[in-house]
Amino acid sequence: MAELTISQLADYLEENSDAIKAGDESFNAAQIYQAIDSLAILQKPIQDYFAMSEDSYYDSESDHLLTLQNGQQPLGDLSDRVIVTHTDGAVTDGELNYTYAHENVVATDYDVQTDLHILTYGFEVVGATDQLDHKLVQKTLAKDAVLSFGLAAHAIEKWAATK
Repeated sequence: MAELTISQLADYLEENSDAIKAGDESFNAAQIYQAIDSLAILQKPIQDYFAMSEDSYYDSESDHLLTLQNGQQPLGDLSDRVIVTHTDGAVTDGELNYTYAHENVVATDYDVQTDLHILTYGFEVVGATDQLDHKLVQKTLAKDAVLSFGLAAHAIEKWAATK
């Protein structure tokens, strides 16, 4: 698959989430990671965060939307996610506001559908605004939301490897 924009990935995920969940469609985490890195919001490539401790991220970069309570636990094991739910403002006036909510992907067992939803819906919202004003997105999108995209992709990738 060629490099896709964030909006194109959102469309792809929307069309293929059921097939990914059923194991009939492969999940290309590398494309998701590339799209996340293209936002250039986090200080490092997204994959560098999975082994980082919660404390280290909290102290260095977090905007404190995620619930980080497990100290030295790697971020890659975190089940809390921030989902981008809405955006408003006047992009032409340099105003852009995102709305966020929490999602826990492990109520009892891991639910891949929740992570697919976080990516699909979040990429739809962010992709639309990123096409209008990339620099404004860089200034306004929460780092914890961007990390959540990566955590979702990482968890889906691990889940898919067991199928």
